[in-house]
Amino acid sequence: MKSFLAVGIGGFLGAISRYSLSLFFPNTGSFPVTTLCINIIGCFFLAWLFTAFPKRSPIVLGIGTGFFGAFTTFSTFSLETLLLLQDHQWIQALLYGLISVVGGLICAWLGHKLAKGRFE
Repeated sequence: MKSFLAVGIGGFLGAISRYSLSLFFPNTGSFPVTTLCINIIGCFFLAWLFTAFPKRSPIVLGIGTGFFGAFTTFSTFSLETLLLLQDHQWIQALLYGLISVVGGLICAWLGHKLAKGRFE
């Protein structure tokens, strides 16, 4: 039960944080920079957290699954990519998708390596 509560509280805080950042740094122009940055940051910290703390205690689940799960957003990424495609902004959509996926993987790798204490 503690884990469910921790994930719920973390999810609430992550969603509020994400929404606040999107208000403070709104996407301008046709490229969704804010969502990209939020997702890239989330990839790094989630990989770091789950590597540094492999035991999934309620606090780790609250921060990882709850906070970062709600902070990052695949659905917004998908919708923004679809909107770019519908607006015939093919290059922006392709760049957004590539940067999101490749950048997310690179940041997750960096977070994992940082938590392990080594870069090879």
